[in-house]
Amino acid sequence: MGQTLAVGTDEVHERIVTGVAALEGADPMELPPLFDAVDPDALAAIFATTESGDRRSGHIGFTYANHQVRVEFDETEEPVVTID
Repeated sequence: MGQTLAVGTDEVHERIVTGVAALEGADPMELPPLFDAVDPDALAAIFATTESGDRRSGHIGFTYANHQVRVEFDETEEPVVTID
């Protein structure tokens, strides 16, 4: 069973960590560092507005703490984080 997080915190990396912690029933500080799975700065850069002011669209996926994480984003909405 997966969990989809559309809102909750402002930062995508925070939504990933808190989402996995919720699925695990654990404190987020008990999880491995996110940077073991993905560079949080690079993750934030993917969602940053372009120099022309446009937002990017697409998706990325990776494994974090034995969970499959997918982040989807488009030009108009906040990124949606899905954790399986």
